[in-house]
Amino acid sequence: MIGKHAARSGAGRIAVFAVLLLGLPALVAAGIVVFRGDGWSALTSGDSACGRRLKVVAASSFAPVLARMAPELAKADECVRMDIVVADGRAAPDTVRQTGADLWIPDDTSWVGTAPTLDLARLGPENTVGLGGAGTVVAASPIYMVTDAPTAAKLRSAGDSWLALANLLDTDPAVRLAVRDPGTSGDGMVGAGSMAETVWEGQGMDASAQVLSRAYAKTTTVRGGGIALPTRAGEVGLVAEYALVPQLNRLNRGGAVLAGKDWRVALRYTWFPTNAALADDDRAEALNRLLDALAGPDGVAAIAAAGLRTARSTEPDEPPPGAEQLPALATKEMPFLGAHHVDHVLATWYAEDRQTDLLVVVDVSGSMNDPAPGSDQSLIKLVAQGCAQLENLLPDDSRIGVWEFGTQLDPPRDYRELLPPESLTESHRKATRDTCRQLKTHSSGTGLYETILAAYKSAKDDARKDVPNRVVIFTDGRNEDRGSTLTLSALNAELKAAADRERPVSLSVVVFGDGEATKKASAELEKALEPAEGYVDTLSTANEVSAVFIHVAAGGLHG
Repeated sequence: MIGKHAARSGAGRIAVFAVLLLGLPALVAAGIVVFRGDGWSALTSGDSACGRRLKVVAASSFAPVLARMAPELAKADECVRMDIVVADGRAAPDTVRQTGADLWIPDDTSWVGTAPTLDLARLGPENTVGLGGAGTVVAASPIYMVTDAPTAAKLRSAGDSWLALANLLDTDPAVRLAVRDPGTSGDGMVGAGSMAETVWEGQGMDASAQVLSRAYAKTTTVRGGGIALPTRAGEVGLVAEYALVPQLNRLNRGGAVLAGKDWRVALRYTWFPTNAALADDDRAEALNRLLDALAGPDGVAAIAAAGLRTARSTEPDEPPPGAEQLPALATKEMPFLGAHHVDHVLATWYAEDRQTDLLVVVDVSGSMNDPAPGSDQSLIKLVAQGCAQLENLLPDDSRIGVWEFGTQLDPPRDYRELLPPESLTESHRKATRDTCRQLKTHSSGTGLYETILAAYKSAKDDARKDVPNRVVIFTDGRNEDRGSTLTLSALNAELKAAADRERPVSLSVVVFGDGEATKKASAELEKALEPAEGYVDTLSTANEVSAVFIHVAAGGLHG
């Protein structure tokens, strides 16, 4: 997580960017710009006669809307005076908390998933608008793919879609990506995340994590307030409309802009009041007044002046002024990204987000020597290869341990510890690689249930405060331990007794096979794992094996 100091300094830089957008002289003349001595930067309405005051944390690309509306709102009979603190991306939740804000307007709904502990009014059932208008989209800005003509031709030939971009990034060495830093902008987070989401929709989360990881290796990340326009042949920049329209006349000749025919990808500026503000009559009235004003003529004009679309002008046939020459948007709107999906994006870009304590448990029964579907390599060899790569995907302050299991490998236990979990020093990284590469089958049975329970308890006992703690078990999915009396129902009861909210463990079981029997057994096993919120991931192809390890490193298999 970004600390307090980083959040403050980031907010200051972004506020300066917002001031540049609006024009400093005009804001100073209106008495709207204030730079506070405590390090926060804010835009504040200047009419001190208004006693109804709101503290608003807003994205840098939305702050101009509020600043433009502020003078008139402060004069009205039902006046509202705003202190507008500017903060973007993952720093914004800390800013909301530390300023005691009444309202947060991030540049996309997805950001709310990164702030589970904020006392915000939340979305209603099935993501409907909640208390105090929570979840209301007050403005939007579509994201486009900007590139050179030859690369645009490749994209059109591949389907003229966001999925086509994902596929080309995965398969064509000449195609590259440019995005704004996903940690500090919705432009980058939503752009990269939505591209990966198209793969998730069709091929599942493991494939999505793998595509995102490969794309990152060939991505230019634009820091600060820059625009992610392409700067080299083959590069595709993901650019929000509010930033793209002013640049249209400056694009190189032969440049092309695509919207994607499969999904309409857009930033959605979303209204999230705090519960504390809604519980106060004066502030609740002020919030209602501001929300109504955003939907009124002054709000619509301010939104348009900031280069954004009003919530009702997001249909493909209603481009805002200046965007008429851009391609038509797809009809189907990309849903906002869930918290786990946002985690995938951020963990791909930031190694420190991948910190985890990980226990890898590998089935070494004879069936793991069978060839993986579509491959001449055995399952155990593919797992060994993926396991050996894990240490390279995790930061130094992570810990990795490795077990193998079958039946009676270390009597009376069905499992055996091959590598105790330790921090990833150079020596432990080497030990992890060596241990994983030496995995081989040498057991005739599979003590799956006993091993699941033992691994869960071991990880819980070794838990570190505030460090994600994960167990990932790779198996053929069969429990073949005749000497054990632990049934699925008994496993369920044992996990329920062992679960500890103070020491949570993310438990995932990766099962190989695609037959009906495997699917049925996996469903029954997942139900047994419910007390531990366990997850069963069923793989059916060799390619999915390497993908699942990337997914583990990028935030675990729950999703």
